[in-house]
Amino acid sequence: MNSEAVPADRERDAAFADALDEGARVLMRLSGRLRALHVGEQAADRAAAPPGPAPVDIRRAQPLGERQMAVLDLSGLGAELGLAASEVAQALEYTPSNATNILKRLEELNYLVRVRDERPVRWRRATPADG
Repeated sequence: MNSEAVPADRERDAAFADALDEGARVLMRLSGRLRALHVGEQAADRAAAPPGPAPVDIRRAQPLGERQMAVLDLSGLGAELGLAASEVAQALEYTPSNATNILKRLEELNYLVRVRDERPVRWRRATPADG
């Protein structure tokens, strides 16, 4: 096996996984919009129905990918200063752009928060105090 092919294969597979993640996000937004079209029709039924269980944050209910889990496993995200995308990229052998996209997505899902007033941008694990 060519030793140069392994990193290229890994990078290609990672890019493909990122594209699939983005496709899943698009489908989730589309399904939400389709459901919203029928809210008026079902409003009367819901008003008459007994209250159900507390709503689940759909963003947190989505399973995380292998690359997202690898990022969350980095101990530096637990520090007050957190990690920059370049540090995540170096630690996990990702490209800086892929690391940045993963960090942004984990922020959207409320797993990470940006560290205030830091340049370059840094992320750390979200805590209950972050709301």
